Amino acid sequence: MAIAGPTLLAWPDGDSSDVPAQRCRDWLSRQPHQVLQVVDSHTAGNPTRIIVGGLEVPESVQTLDETRDWLRTRADWARRRLTHEPRGGALTCAVLPLPAVDDSHDLRTVFLEPGSYPPMCGHCTIGLAAVTHELGLASGSPGATGGTSYRILTPAGLTVATVHDGLPTVVELENVDSYVVDSWPVTIGGRELTCTLLYGGDYYPTLDAGELGLSLDPAHAGEIVRLARELSAQVRELHVVDPITGAKADIYQVMFHAGSDHSPHAATTAVVAPPGVIDRSPCGTGSSALMALKIARAEIGPDEELITRSIIGSEFRVRATGVRVVEGRQLITPVVSGSAHITGFATVAGDPSDSLADGFPPL
Repeated sequence: MAIAGPTLLAWPDGDSSDVPAQRCRDWLSRQPHQVLQVVDSHTAGNPTRIIVGGLEVPESVQTLDETRDWLRTRADWARRRLTHEPRGGALTCAVLPLPAVDDSHDLRTVFLEPGSYPPMCGHCTIGLAAVTHELGLASGSPGATGGTSYRILTPAGLTVATVHDGLPTVVELENVDSYVVDSWPVTIGGRELTCTLLYGGDYYPTLDAGELGLSLDPAHAGEIVRLARELSAQVRELHVVDPITGAKADIYQVMFHAGSDHSPHAATTAVVAPPGVIDRSPCGTGSSALMALKIARAEIGPDEELITRSIIGSEFRVRATGVRVVEGRQLITPVVSGSAHITGFATVAGDPSDSLADGFPPL
C-alpha cells in the first residue's frame, strides 16, 4: 500500500527554492513591520529567544540600567512581541545581547520576560552562551578548566559562562553571589510553615514541598500552581528589604523544592512564575539560591555537587567555587552546569493592521 506524502504549497512562479523566500521579502517590504531577527533555543526545556537583528539601541543609551529603562519606556513592543501570546507564552523569555564597553567583560545582556525585565536569568544566560559560541557572536577566551569562557555582564552583575564543545554542548555558568535573605512564618494549604527567602540573581520565597505534602511532578501541576499563588499573595503584602543592597526586594516568583529519597545531593525544584506557570528547567537562579540554602543548613558541603531536576526531569548540576561571610551573612559563588540547544531561526514581524501585533499577556 502506498503511503501518501505531505501536501506542499504550490508556488505559481515555479518550483525554485528561492521563490518562497522572495515572496516573504516582498511582503515585508510593503509596509513597516518592525522586523526582529531571533535565534530560538531551549535550555533544559525552557525557551529563549535571542535578538540578533532589528532592535537598535540609541547611542545615548549607555549602561544596562539605561537600556532596561529605554526598553520599558520606548521599545517595550519588542518584549511583548517576542514573549507574549500568540507568538510566545508564559515561559518564553528573550535576550538582547549588547557589545562590551570595556575590558572587564566580553558582552552584555538584558533579559526580557513576559512580565518584566529581571536582573538575571540562568537558563537564558546558558542559552545565550551556547548560541554565542556556536554562531560566533562574540569572542571568548580559554577557560581555566578547558572550553571557551565568555564574561557576560548582566543587570545583576558579572557572570562567566564556559562552553565545552561536545554532544551535547555543556555550559558552566558562574553566577552572581547567592545567599539566604530572610525567613518568616506563613500558613499555606492549611499548614503553618516557615518560608525562606533566597537570592540567586532573582528572589525566591521558598518552601519544602515535603512539608506541604506536595508532589513535584506533572500530575500535580495544578496543585503546585494553586499553592504558589497562595504564597505569592501573602508575599505581596510584605515589604522585604535586601540586607546586602538595602533595596526593596522585587519578588515575583516562588520556588518549591523536594529532596531525593536516593541521594542527599539531588533535589527537585518547581519555580512558579506569573501568571501561574512552572519553569520547565530546574531554574538556574533558583538552583543557585537552593545551593546557598543547603550549604547554609550544612545539608551539603561547599565542595560537593547538587543535582537539581525540573518537573519534566531535565537536570542542572550546581557547585560552589567560593563560600565567604560578609557582615555575618554567608555568600556563595554558584556554578550551574547545563545544556542548551538551538531550535530555530526566525524573522518576527507585526502586521500594522493587526490589533494583536504586539501580542497579549499570557493567561
